[in-house]
Amino acid sequence: MFAYLRGILIEVDSQQKIVLEVQGTGYLVTVPTSMISSLPSRGSEIKVHTYFSVRQDGVELYGFLTREDKQMFEKLITVTGIGPKAAISIMSALSSTQLALAIATGDIKTLITAPGVGKKTAQRIVLELREKIEKEAMDGLNAAVDLAAEQDMEKEAVQALMALGYQSVEAHQAVRMVRDQGQDTPELVRLALKALDKR
Repeated sequence: MFAYLRGILIEVDSQQKIVLEVQGTGYLVTVPTSMISSLPSRGSEIKVHTYFSVRQDGVELYGFLTREDKQMFEKLITVTGIGPKAAISIMSALSSTQLALAIATGDIKTLITAPGVGKKTAQRIVLELREKIEKEAMDGLNAAVDLAAEQDMEKEAVQALMALGYQSVEAHQAVRMVRDQGQDTPELVRLALKALDKR
């Protein structure tokens, strides 16, 4: 229902609650205690990524400073026996990075340091989330490799154009114009030359 709220931080208390004023309305948001130390001073504008929970025991809004933290929270509540309150408690003890690493490596010892997480719960978290975490890590790695390859190709194309006598600025501009069309460096150079000829 709410993807995020951007507003003025009005109140912060030690019970994992903040009040965020958005256009005259004060929203009570439950946050991980680890997030409280990262909050700006009262009266500052902040953006909080939110999760709206509707359960039999009530309605509650949970908030996170980053999209990654919210995504980790959403993963945790898919685990059998872990609700929003337990998930926020876990995230108060461990950062998203620590959680992802512990889940991916099956590090039960780290997971049981979180309040309310026993050995069985920790094993269930690893069992139910490990595949998702590993897939995301692999997707992220592949994306980084693809980006690096793309940047290398663009760099090579710019160098080729400069070797043909074009200035650095115009070579970069031409390559940027056609970078989504070329499959390899020679094709990128050919397309960039066409773009330069049309000027």
